[in-house]
Amino acid sequence: MNKNYVVLIMSMVMLLVVAGCGDKNATTNTNRENHLIYASESEFDGLNPILEETNLDALLFRGLFRFNENNEAVEDIAKSFAISDDKLTYTFNIREDIQFHDGEALTADDVIFTIESILDDNNASYLKSDFTEIDSLKRIDDYQFEMQLKHPFTPILDKLTVPLLPKHAFDGVDMRTADFNSHPIGAGPYQFDQWNRGTSLTLKAYEQFYGTKPSIEKVIFKFIPDSNVRALQLASGEVDIALLDPNQVAEMEKKEHLKIYDVNTADYRGLLFNMQNELWQDVRVRQAFSYAIDRAQVVKGILKEYGEEAYSPLQKHTFNNESIEKYTYDPAKADMLLEEAGWAKVDDGFRYKDGQQLAFTITAPASDAVRVNMANYVAEGFNKIGANVQVAALDWSAITIEDTDAFMIGWGSPYDADHHTYSLFHSSESSLTSPGYNYGSYSNAAVDELLEQGRLAIDVEERKASYAAFQEELANDPAFAFIAYVDAVYGIHGSMEGVKERTLGHHGSGFLWNVEEWKWNDR
Repeated sequence: MNKNYVVLIMSMVMLLVVAGCGDKNATTNTNRENHLIYASESEFDGLNPILEETNLDALLFRGLFRFNENNEAVEDIAKSFAISDDKLTYTFNIREDIQFHDGEALTADDVIFTIESILDDNNASYLKSDFTEIDSLKRIDDYQFEMQLKHPFTPILDKLTVPLLPKHAFDGVDMRTADFNSHPIGAGPYQFDQWNRGTSLTLKAYEQFYGTKPSIEKVIFKFIPDSNVRALQLASGEVDIALLDPNQVAEMEKKEHLKIYDVNTADYRGLLFNMQNELWQDVRVRQAFSYAIDRAQVVKGILKEYGEEAYSPLQKHTFNNESIEKYTYDPAKADMLLEEAGWAKVDDGFRYKDGQQLAFTITAPASDAVRVNMANYVAEGFNKIGANVQVAALDWSAITIEDTDAFMIGWGSPYDADHHTYSLFHSSESSLTSPGYNYGSYSNAAVDELLEQGRLAIDVEERKASYAAFQEELANDPAFAFIAYVDAVYGIHGSMEGVKERTLGHHGSGFLWNVEEWKWNDR
C-alpha cells in the first residue's frame, strides 16, 4: 500500500477521533448549564394529572396536601382544616397567595372543579375510585370550602394530594381533548416550557412559586427507551440522572463522577393472570405457577440483590401480613397441583388436558430489560413443569394488557393501604368496564368486601385486620404471582445537594419529589 495513502488514512482517523472528542466535550459543556437532564424511560401521552400519572406531577402541580419525606400527607395548599366529630364533614381553608403559572389565582373553585372532574364519567379519570366516598362539595368563599362524605373515609387526606387543575383553562372545552393536556398550567415549582415530541420535554423554574424557589433553572426530560443508551449517556454526561438496571450498577459505581442512590421502594413485579383466559379459571393452576417461580434466584441473578422476594402487595406496609402463603419455590408441589387440575404430562414433556396443550405467552415491555429477563427466566421454569410458555417482548404501543394471556406487571405504593389495592383488585375496577387498573378482570367477592371494609374502617386495628385478611384471601386465590420488589437505583452525574430519599412507588416514581430543593455544587 502507498505510504502516503497510509499517512492520509491515519490522519483522517485522528481527525475523526478529535472531532468526536470535541462533540463529547461540547455536550458536556452544554450540560454544565444550571439544568437537570433526566433520562426518561418513556414518553407521556399527556400531562393532565387526573387522566395520566407521570413523574412530572410533583414538578408541575400541587395539591391540598403533599407527601413528605416519610410519605405522610401534610398540608400544602390547604392552610388548615377541621373534621366533624362524626368524621363526615371536612372544612378546608386554603392559602390565599397561590397563583397558577398563567397568573390566575388558585381558589376553592379550582379545588372543587378538580374533584368534580375526577368524578365525571365523561372524563374517565383513573382516580375516580379514590373520590367516590365524597357526597358533596360546597363553596363557602374564595378560600374555604366544605366536603361531605358518605361514610368516614380514613384515606381521604392521602387522596387530596391530587394535583389541582385551573378551572378557567377548561371553560367550554372537553377535558380529554383539551390543549391543556399537552400545554399544562399548574401551581408547582416548575412550569411548562416546550415539548419536542419523540425527543424531550422541558420545564422551567416558576419564579412566583409560593414555596422553596427552584435553584435549577430547567428540568429536561429526555426520552430514551433503551436502558443501555440511558446508562451510556449518564456515564458521558449527556444526561444528568437516570434509573439504572441492576446489571449496570456495578460498572457505574466505578465512575468517580457518578453518585449512586440505592432507594427502597414499594415497587413489585409479578405475573398477572388474565382471568379472561380459561386456563386461569382454575385456582390450582394459578397456584401451581406461583410455586414454580424461584424468587430467590430472580433476586440474586436478575436483580443482583437490589430487591427482595415478593408475596404480597402490602409487603412494605405496616399492615403487612407475614403469615400468608408465600409460595416458596416448590416444583414438586406445582406438578401435583397441575395433575390434580387434570393437566397430564405426556411423552413430549408437555402437559395436556382434553387434547389441549398447557401453553400460554407472557407479554413484557421490550424497553424494560428487568421485566423481559424475569419473563424469560420464569418461562424456563414453567417449561420444566410441562408448560409450553413463550415470551413476547413488545413495544408499549403494541401492548394491550387486557388482550394478553399473562403480563409481567409492575405496581406498588408506599402510601395508604387503599392505594393500588382497591383499584387493582376490586372487581368494580376491571379495566374492561372502568378506568381502573384491574387489567386481569380479577373478581373475588371476599376480596371486594375486605377492601371495602379496609378503606371505610376508622380504627387502625380494624383496618389492619381487614387488610391482613385481604392479603390471605389474595394469596389463596392469586390475581398475580408476585415475584420480587425492586430497588430504585439512580445515578446522578455530578455533585448534587438537596436530594431527599424516601420509599418510592412503582417504577421508582417519586425520586424527583423535592427537586425544587436540589442544587448543583459544580455548576
